[in-house]
Amino acid sequence: MNKLFEPVKIGSLTLKNRIVMAPMGTTTDTTNAFNMRDVKYYGERAKGGCGLVLTGAVVASTEFEPAPCQKLTNTKDVYMLQLVAERVHFYGAKFGIQLSPGIGRMNWIDPHTPPYSSSPIPNYYVPEMLCREIPTDGVKRLVKAMGESAKLAQNAGVDMIELHAYGGYLIDQFTSAKWNHRTDEYGGSFENRQRFLKEIVEEVRRCCGKDYPIAIKMTIDSTDDERPMEEGIAIAKYLADSGLVDMIHYGRGSYSCRWKMVSSVYQPVGFDLDLAPMIKEIAGDIPVMAHGKLNHPDVAESAVKDGIVDLIAIGHGLIADPHWANKVKKGKLDDINPCIGCGECHFNAMKGHSRPCAVNVHGMREGEFELTPAKTDMKIMVIGGGPGGLKAAATAAERGYRVSLYEKNTYLGGAMAAAGAPRFKADVKDQVEYLKRQIVKFNVDLHLNTPIDIEDVKRENPDYVVVATGANPFIIPVPGHDKPIVSAAIPVLMNQRQVGQRVVVIGGGDVGCELACELRLQGKEVTIVEMLDDILMAGQSFVANHQNIRYLVDHSGTKLMVGTRLMEVLDDGVLVSKNDEVQKIACDSVVFATGYKANHDLYMGILKAGYECAQIGDNVKPGKIISAIHQGYHCIRVLEED
Repeated sequence: MNKLFEPVKIGSLTLKNRIVMAPMGTTTDTTNAFNMRDVKYYGERAKGGCGLVLTGAVVASTEFEPAPCQKLTNTKDVYMLQLVAERVHFYGAKFGIQLSPGIGRMNWIDPHTPPYSSSPIPNYYVPEMLCREIPTDGVKRLVKAMGESAKLAQNAGVDMIELHAYGGYLIDQFTSAKWNHRTDEYGGSFENRQRFLKEIVEEVRRCCGKDYPIAIKMTIDSTDDERPMEEGIAIAKYLADSGLVDMIHYGRGSYSCRWKMVSSVYQPVGFDLDLAPMIKEIAGDIPVMAHGKLNHPDVAESAVKDGIVDLIAIGHGLIADPHWANKVKKGKLDDINPCIGCGECHFNAMKGHSRPCAVNVHGMREGEFELTPAKTDMKIMVIGGGPGGLKAAATAAERGYRVSLYEKNTYLGGAMAAAGAPRFKADVKDQVEYLKRQIVKFNVDLHLNTPIDIEDVKRENPDYVVVATGANPFIIPVPGHDKPIVSAAIPVLMNQRQVGQRVVVIGGGDVGCELACELRLQGKEVTIVEMLDDILMAGQSFVANHQNIRYLVDHSGTKLMVGTRLMEVLDDGVLVSKNDEVQKIACDSVVFATGYKANHDLYMGILKAGYECAQIGDNVKPGKIISAIHQGYHCIRVLEED
C-alpha cells in the first residue's frame, strides 16, 4: 500500500498521505455549533492516520434558511471549531471544512414555509410548495458571507475549504439548467449559471489570500434528468480551465437516486471509479478526489497507483473504523472493522439524533463508553452466535472474563449471515467474518451445533448469561403451509435448502426483495406476493438503501403481485386473492419472507432459575443489526459498573 501513503499537494497544502475523511454531516446541538463530541470524533480519525480530515457542510449564512447543520457566521462559532482544528493537528493531519451557502430546495427543517432557491422550483420534500427566488442583492450577500466564513475558518486554524457544490444543494441549483431559471446575471447562459460559484471562489480568495487552498465538491451526473452527464462534464471542464480551484472532488447522484450520492449496502466497491479517468483527463494538473466504498485497501491503492485519482475519500468506512489508515499502513487488514453499508449513521442523523454506527459503538460517542478490565473472575455464558452474541462474547473476553459461546447452528452469524449471503451484500458478510475473527482473537470458548436449554444452563452454572438466540421465521398458517415445497427465507439464502426453477416469494419486505434479486441472478423465475399495496412498505431504513433495492427489483425481472393475499399452498403452486379474485400461480417452490417472531421462553426460564441474565438483539424484538451489536457490547460493558 505504498502509493496511498505518499505525500500529496492540494495547492499550497501538503498532506502526509492520500487518505481523506470524506465530508459527512453530523447532527449538532441546538446552537448549531461544533462541540466536544465533534472534537473527539474528528480527532479520532486524525489519530487513525488520515492525511486530511474534512467536516460535513458548514453554512455561512442563516439569512435565507435556518441552519440545517453547523454554522460559521460569527466569531462565537469559532471557539469550538478551533478546538477541532487543534485536535486534528495533534496527529499530523490537515483539517478542512466543507463550506456551503445553504441547501435551498432540499430544505427539510421547516415543511410549512417555502424555502429560497435559485428560482421558483419545487421543494424536494413538499413538491407542491414552490421555492422563493433569492433576490440578486441576496445572492451577492451570500457570496460575501462565504468569504467572511472562510476567513473565520482560516483564523480558527482550518487548512483549506471545500465548497459544497454537490448533490442538488444550493450552489448546484444555481449551476443546473433544470433548476436555474433566473433572468438576471446569475441565470440564463452556462457561464451565468456558474457565476454564483465563481464569485464565491473569488471572494474566498480575496478574504483568505490567493494561496489558501480551495476544493470543489461537484456532481458529474445523476440517473435522472437533474444533472445530465454533459452538463457535469462541462462544469468540471469550466473549473479546470478557469484555474479557480486547487482540487476537484467529484461524485454522482441526486436525492432521487440517493444511493449514487451516499453509498448503499447494495453498491459495488469503488462504484464511482469508472468515471475517474475522464475526470482526471479534464482536470489536468489539478488533483482529483473520488469517494464511494473506497474503504477496501486493494481498490484504494490501485486507484491512486494507476493514476486515475490523486486522493481517496472514505466516509462511512471511517465511521466504522477510524483507524482504517493506520491498520492498512501496518498491514493489519484483518483487524479493520468493516462498514456494512446500512446507512444507520445518515438515517439517524436525518432524524436529529447523534450519528451512530451499527458496527462501531463508539462512533460519534468517542470516549464515552470505556471498556474497563474485569474486577472478578466471572464465568459468562453467551447463547446465540448472531451479531449480538458474537459482540457480547468478544467484549466479555476482551474485558478478561471466562466466556463460552453456544450456537445451535453449524455456522456463526445468525440472521446476519443470511443477510450477507446475496452476492450484492458482501459488506454484511465481511462484518460477520470480522466478528468471527474477534472471538478467535480474544480466545472465546466456542461450541457450534450446540442448542441450549435451561437444564444446560443449570449444569454450566454461569455467573452471567447473555441470551442472543434471535427470532424464528414466521410462516403464515394458510392451508398447505407445511408442504414439502415450502421453506423459510434463511435456509434458502444459506444454501441449506434448494429451490426449483419457478419460485414464489411470500413477502415484499427487504428480505423478500433481496432473496428475489439473488434468485433472479441464479436464473430462477421469481414472483413476489405482497399483501400491502407496494413492496418495501414495512420497517424503516436509510433512503439510499430503500431506493437501491427497489431499483434492483425493478431491473431484475421479478414479477410483482402487490395488494395480493396468499390463500393456500398447493403441490404445484399457490392460490392468491387480488381484488377479490382468486388465481393460481404455478411454481416449484414457495419461500416465506414474512418476518420473525421472538421466543422468550429460555430467557424467562433463566431468570426464574435465579441467574443474572441479559436478553439482546432479535430475541428482545426482531430488529436491526445496530440494536444487536450495541446491546451486545453494552450489556457486557456495564457489568460491575461502579
